Formats: sequence, C-alpha cells, structure tokens
Amino acid sequence: MNHLRFYTLVALAMLISPTMYGQINVQDSLQTILQNDTIDVETRFRNAYILISRNSLPEEAELLCQTVVYPFVQKSWKSKSDRLSHLAELYLTIGICYRERGGDDRYEQERNTFIKAVETAKESSNDSIYSHCLYGFGLMECKRGNLQKGNEYFYQAIELYDKMGKYETSTTMLYVISLNFFQIKDVDGLQRVVTQMEPYLKKDKSKQTLYQYNVVKKMSLEILLEKTKKEGNPLDYQLVDTLLLVIRDNIFLVENFRDELYRTFLHGWAYYYLSKAFYDHYPEQTDSIFHYLNRSSELIEQDLYNRKLELSGEKELKIYIHQLRAKTLLGQGKMEEAYHFMNESLNLLKQLKGYQIFGEQYYVAYQFMADYYENINRPVEALKYYKLLKESDEQRYETEKIQAITDMSIKYETEKKEIQIATLEKEKQAAQRILWLIAGLSLALLTTFVLIFLSSRLKRKNVEQQLYETALLAELRQNELEKIHNLKQQVEQRPVKNTIEKIIWLIENSIIEKDSKKAYLERLTKIDAKLLEEAYQSAKTKITSMDMKYIVCFSADIDVQDISLIFNIEPASVHTVRYRIRKKFSKEDTFRTIL
Repeated sequence: MNHLRFYTLVALAMLISPTMYGQINVQDSLQTILQNDTIDVETRFRNAYILISRNSLPEEAELLCQTVVYPFVQKSWKSKSDRLSHLAELYLTIGICYRERGGDDRYEQERNTFIKAVETAKESSNDSIYSHCLYGFGLMECKRGNLQKGNEYFYQAIELYDKMGKYETSTTMLYVISLNFFQIKDVDGLQRVVTQMEPYLKKDKSKQTLYQYNVVKKMSLEILLEKTKKEGNPLDYQLVDTLLLVIRDNIFLVENFRDELYRTFLHGWAYYYLSKAFYDHYPEQTDSIFHYLNRSSELIEQDLYNRKLELSGEKELKIYIHQLRAKTLLGQGKMEEAYHFMNESLNLLKQLKGYQIFGEQYYVAYQFMADYYENINRPVEALKYYKLLKESDEQRYETEKIQAITDMSIKYETEKKEIQIATLEKEKQAAQRILWLIAGLSLALLTTFVLIFLSSRLKRKNVEQQLYETALLAELRQNELEKIHNLKQQVEQRPVKNTIEKIIWLIENSIIEKDSKKAYLERLTKIDAKLLEEAYQSAKTKITSMDMKYIVCFSADIDVQDISLIFNIEPASVHTVRYRIRKKFSKEDTFRTIL
C-alpha cells in the first residue's frame, strides 16, 4: 500500500508552533496581537502568522498579510534581510492556507506562492528561513506536483539544516523522502535512507529522530515482505516478528514520550501500522486488529479536540482506518457494516481528490463497491464501479510505470549530461590547442614571408629549411586533429558501455539463479558495443536510454522472466517493450534479428 502521509502535518510541525485558536474574527484578533506592546515583536509576528494559517481562507490570508502584517514587519525591522525573511514566512502561511482550504482548482496559486517564498527566502540570506521554505515547497511538489523535484528540494534543505546543526530536522527530511520511495516500492531507496539516518541517531538523541527512523525501517520491512509474497515464496516469520517489534517500539514512544514528539504528527499511525501488520500476517486475530484501529481513532479525536480543526492528515488516516476495518468486517461476513466504512472512506477520498497519492485506496474502494452491488443484485451500480475500477487500475499502472521509467531516465540523463560536459570540456581544450597551433603556424608563415621579402638574396638552402619547418607544423596539426577525432569517437561510445555495465551490476545484485546469472554475465562481456551503437543510426525513431537497456538484455539473450525481475515489472510488459522497440526499426533492418 502507498502510505504517503504526514505531508501536511509535518509541514505544520516545522513551520507553525502548536498554539491554537478557536473560531474567531481573524482581522480583529490580528490587530489585537500586533498592537500588544507588552510582547516582543518577534512573538507578535509569530502569533499573527499562526492565527492566519489556522483560521483564514487563502484570499483572506493574502489580504491580511499584505495590508496588516507586512506593514508591521516594515515598521518593526530595519534590516533588509529581516524584512525579506519575514515576508518569505508570510508567503509560506498563504501557501498553507491554499493547501488546506484552497480547493483542488487552486493548485497553481499554491505553487506560485511557494515559489515566491523560496525566492524571497534565498534573497534574504537567512539559512533558517530558506531551509523552511525549501522544505515547504518540497512537500507541495511531492503531494501535488513532481516527486523528483520534491526530493531535490529536500536534499537542499538537509544540507542547510546540517550546516546549522539541526539534525532532528534533517532526519525529518530523510523521513519524508523515504515516503516517496515507499510510494514507488523502491526497497533499495528505503534501505539507503535507513543508512543515511543512522549517523543522525548518534548526533541527535531525540525521541522524534528515533520515531522517524523506526517508521522508515517498518516501510522497508513491509516492502520486503510484500515482495516475498508476490514471488510466491514462504512467509519469512522472522521478518514479520522484526516488523512487529519495530512498530511496538514506536507505540512505546507514543505512550511514554509523546510530549517529546512533534505535537502535530498524527501518532495514531503507530497503532494503525500494528493493526495492518496483524491483518496482513495474522488475519485471524481480528480482536487485535479492531483494538488497534480503535486506539488509532481515539488519538485522532484527541488531536482534533486539542486543535479544533481537521486537516488533510486526519482525513488521510481515517481513509486507511475505514478501509482496513471494512476489509476485516468483510472477512467476518459482515457485509453491511463493511459497506458503511468503505463508503465513508470514499467520501473522504472525494474531499482529497486533488492529491496524487491515493491511487491504491481508490482501487480498493471501487473493487469493494463493485462486488457489493453485484452481490445484492444491483447491476447498474455495480457496472458504474467496475468502470471506475478499470480507470483507476489503468491510471495506477501507468503512474507507477511512468514514475519508474522517469526515475531510471533521470539517472541515465544525469550520467549522459556528465559525459557531454566532459566531452565539451575536452573539445574546448582541443580547440584552444588548435587555435594556438594555428596562431603559431600563421606567425611562422608571416615570419617566413617577411624574411623572404627582406632576405631575397639568401641561399636557397635557407628557404627550403623554412618550407620544411612549415610542412612539419602542418603535419603535427593533422596528427593532433586525428587524435582529437579518435578521442571524440571513444567518448561518444561511453553511453553504450555504461549501459552494459549497469545491466551487469543489476544482474550481480539480483535474485536470479546463480547458473543463469553466470551465463548472462559471460554473454554481456562479449557484446559488441559498436553493433549496439548502430541502433542509434538505423532506428526510424529515437532510441531512449531505457530502450538501450532492454536492447542490451535482448542481445545477451536474457530470459524474459529474469528481465522482469531486473526491472521489477511483469513478464508481459517485457514482450510489450520488445514489440515497441522492434517497431522503431524497418522490416528490412538486420538489427531487428537481435530483438
């Protein structure tokens, strides 16, 4: 399951203090706060910031920030850096208002506001505010925009937080990055994040850092167990026990050190994780499943009581709780009760339809509803949900496929650009050498003509010597040009060789049988890179980096089943890719025999 959660609440934990306000007249309260001279200006600004972000609609937030709060900032701070940093925070609070109360059609306004926040914070030269803005923008991109860009902003923020010694916040960044890896089921990415987080456990002893580290470990274990089940292998109960232990460690932290954890985190997830683990691996223990689902719901109500405002994070957790409760009830044969909770989850999904992280939850709900209406003999409603189910499945598959291809393409393009930069640098150096050589040659020729003009009576032997030197310089120039041409040809072939090396690395680190792996590696070392290079020239349309990876696998005669393991796709997709690549070559092209 895709559990990209906490985004909104993590943002609030980082960007807003825990002070709460009820339903009030925001403008009047804002004036009261800012005019209270008994409180220092920074505290007044902070309270105004919180008041707007928690209670205002986007348009109202923009108006109040522009007409009330920013004039206060200009009056209270003389430094340009201070003014810009506080202005960046105002853009942040407007962006949060768009996120929580702007509606699905306000995405562009939300994004533009976050861009202003980042640009203004960067201009202020305030690393603390700049890192906050990068973090907020990264959250927005991951939840409603581009996952890759979101991760880039997070890593920029991590660099700044490390520089300032804010290691707890750095682990929060890594934690959110791990949620992105969990969404695309990248176990290697999750394990890298676990490794990256381990040094922070020594630098920062906070309970929050340990809590987040445990969640990342949990996600990594879940993906491993999911992979084992998908491959039809026996369940590894040692991994299951480790998973339960990690989840219980976080429940212990929630129950004993909750005051030391971020207040705006939804700690009900810890109990949901445990109920989900029981459902996946011990489904007969329904009492435990319902018990921990109830504990999770109780924490949601407690958070709502303290905050008096339901955010998208609570709705997201409720979706997961309702769906797991419905599936458990269905397993007990209580279809009507199950229908009630699944319908509740659908209503919440409609409220969060602007977010791109609920593909699997829509799929579960539509499947349930289609089966339910078919069982009660209401074919019209059943057909409606079967159509929605089909659309959801196609969209989910395409999203996951595009994301996987995009990730691999980005990695390849990065390496390709590095090669291009190196090639351009070498060409630049070669051009400089040629320029100096031409300049020297021109100077030598000019000198020769001047000497001939002034010394026309010199002996023929001296003239012949000058001509010989000129010819020698020309020959040297020709040799240099040939060397540069050969070097360029070698550099241009590197992408193909790099592709072969990547496939070798993937096979070495795969779960393919040992004998097959050995045979594949031998074939790969014997592949003619020059033959593969001809693919770029003979193809009717552009050969992509991903195409070349499949071409290398086909050239090495790797089994379709093993190719699907290497790229983590279905075997049927390999045949589809082979057909698509073959279409890029003419029927008469001899290169098609490789495919």
